[in-house]
Amino acid sequence: MPGEFSNVGAFDALDSITGRATITSGTTYLALLTAVPTDTTTPATMTEYTATGYSRLAVTWSPPALNGSSIPETSNTALLTFGPFTGGTGATISGLALVTSSSGTSGVLKAWWTPDVNRTPAVNDYIQLAIGALKLTVD
Repeated sequence: MPGEFSNVGAFDALDSITGRATITSGTTYLALLTAVPTDTTTPATMTEYTATGYSRLAVTWSPPALNGSSIPETSNTALLTFGPFTGGTGATISGLALVTSSSGTSGVLKAWWTPDVNRTPAVNDYIQLAIGALKLTVD
């Protein structure tokens, strides 16, 4: 599933490439959203899934490499499992966001995805994203 950089993520990439600013590495977290984000969405304005048993997950990334189209790409290196959700289900997950905080409205939204299929989890359900499912490219 190809992702898209938010404005902040794109600014960080340009600052790093041009040497204008040093971007320090840090943990990034994947959030499930009930509304599709935009390039200007922030953790304070995103509509996050709130079922009992849900929390953001830390994401590790592969070293950038050329994909089959000769475009630099990185992807998640581990299986990501949200849930099981034990209550408060019913909302449809229609977006994913890569953020810099493990919870709350602080931090930065760096990138976002629209899932191939929207999901409305039931009680005791879970959502998994395979290794390599989240992709980010620079072209």
